[in-house]
Amino acid sequence: MLTRLARALRAPQLLALYAQGFLLMGAFVAVYNYLGFHLISPPFLLPAWLVTLLFLAYLAGTVSSSWAGSLASRFGRRRVLLAAIGVFGAGAGLMLVPQPIVILVGLVIFTGGFFGAHAIASSWAPALADVDSRAQAPSLYYFAYYAGSSLFGWALGIVFGGVGWNVFILAVLAMAASSAVIATTTLRPEARAAGSR
Repeated sequence: MLTRLARALRAPQLLALYAQGFLLMGAFVAVYNYLGFHLISPPFLLPAWLVTLLFLAYLAGTVSSSWAGSLASRFGRRRVLLAAIGVFGAGAGLMLVPQPIVILVGLVIFTGGFFGAHAIASSWAPALADVDSRAQAPSLYYFAYYAGSSLFGWALGIVFGGVGWNVFILAVLAMAASSAVIATTTLRPEARAAGSR
């Protein structure tokens, strides 16, 4: 078991996929944790009952996950993963605009991008793993995924409370950019053909 685990921790492409879950899920959870506080504060002062409806944006993920899978079979996993990260970042960028409706649109786009990226990365991990570590790779992906949620869900709250929403979103964008750089430099497009058979 330890040998299989070690194999899944030594493969650079698998580490790149774990990083996707770690960074993107961390940013995603942080936005949902703190956006409500942003919207009930000045200058917006939205009522709490309305802010709780933000979680309806999760519905965008049900659409983007299935789209990502079908697009990956046509264009390749890496290309679709990078496009989803781009959508994720574009949605986060819109949340810098101090207009509630624009922030809401940004949240929907951000959510769709996240679930699209997650669908690709989580399904790619077992496809890239060798036969002996095919069970360990997705487990490690989800370990990184929830570790990112825990760490950044807390740490970005310090950013939000200390320096405000705009810097918070810039940190989220930096995390998205980091995940895109890791995917671009480490994940090989040719791996898609083997994984998608």
